[in-house]
Amino acid sequence: MQITRTARAEQFEIKLKGRMDASWSDHVARALAECVQSGQHVIAVDMSEVDYMSSAGIRILVMYARQLKSIQGRLFVINASDMVRKVLELSGLDSLLHAPAAPAPAAGADGLAAHIVLPQPGATAEVIELDAQAVLRVHWPGKPSAWLAGSAQSGTPVTVEFPASTMGIGLGALGDGDADGGRRFGEFLAASGAAVCQPADGANKPDYMLLEGALTPSMKVAYGMLGCGGFRRLLRFDKGPQQSSLPFSAVVKACLDASGGDAIGLVMVAETTALIGASLQKMPSAGTPPNIFAFPGVRDWLSFTAEAAFANTTSLIVGFAASQARGPGLHLLKPLVPSGELHGHFHAAAFPYQPLRKGKVDLGETTRPLFDSGQILGLLHLLNDWREINGAGESRFLRGACWCSPLVT
Repeated sequence: MQITRTARAEQFEIKLKGRMDASWSDHVARALAECVQSGQHVIAVDMSEVDYMSSAGIRILVMYARQLKSIQGRLFVINASDMVRKVLELSGLDSLLHAPAAPAPAAGADGLAAHIVLPQPGATAEVIELDAQAVLRVHWPGKPSAWLAGSAQSGTPVTVEFPASTMGIGLGALGDGDADGGRRFGEFLAASGAAVCQPADGANKPDYMLLEGALTPSMKVAYGMLGCGGFRRLLRFDKGPQQSSLPFSAVVKACLDASGGDAIGLVMVAETTALIGASLQKMPSAGTPPNIFAFPGVRDWLSFTAEAAFANTTSLIVGFAASQARGPGLHLLKPLVPSGELHGHFHAAAFPYQPLRKGKVDLGETTRPLFDSGQILGLLHLLNDWREINGAGESRFLRGACWCSPLVT
């Protein structure tokens, strides 16, 4: 089979020639996946020269038609051969033969959005006002020194609930029990009624709880940083055609600039090319060395990404950022760039790839589908590897949505 791609102003076209059977369906699926990941959400499949299509081929068309519909995109067949038309009609899928009307412009294109300039050529960012008065009130439950300096048994965890109005990161364990004396503690993130934790038990298997009716996710928090309130602005970013990806620090800086403040809480859902960071492998206990971060012993406690991890995924990222002037005064924030002009602390959970709907989107409606598969690939404390020769750099993204709001202490 031959697969030809053509970009047009109103849609992206894929022309197929040959047999769309079990042998070639995966190739067609790969071509469609690449189109979606490049940001093409309106795809026309030209099947004028397809002389055979099996159920394997039908499955691919249906799968991507549903995926694009879920993000207000479209996939449809044009110039169908007689054979293809007959198969689709008999299968009850003749709706794929009719190109639907173009969707209404996405919310956010109504004059309330502002565009800002990113330093990367061709990259775009759009800022949409959500609530001009919204702020996040920040506080720090727990005490890090009691858990990371070899005295875990003296630490007293704090029970914290995470309704939709509370975001946060830190070290904790899901549930409100005793967390087995700290053995189930690990890094966590929480936003929009979802809480994800990766216990430091060596299994590297994240667990999660979702807001369901009267059930509110709760955690035993050893220490953390929380923001309570609402989000003031939504920033939509895209790498553009000239970049392979955008660095995390550039996105965070854009959000900080767009917020109008010097410190922000940030929740981000993004199509991801690389995550760089570390995860706690086991909890300190009695007899632990006083500084678990000293080299080379740190390797017994933390697992680092020596190279880019979680490529071609969709990530939920939660954290806080501040300017050089404000950052040192905010507990748990560390420099995000070598110059020190940007401080932050972020955790990221990686999920199987899902494209994001464009325009103005709701945080809850965007994060909840990530959990539909029941699969969380991993959770990392994001770090930048600044080593000059072998450094892995920083996390990078294709496009995404960022909900941000100024911090009030």
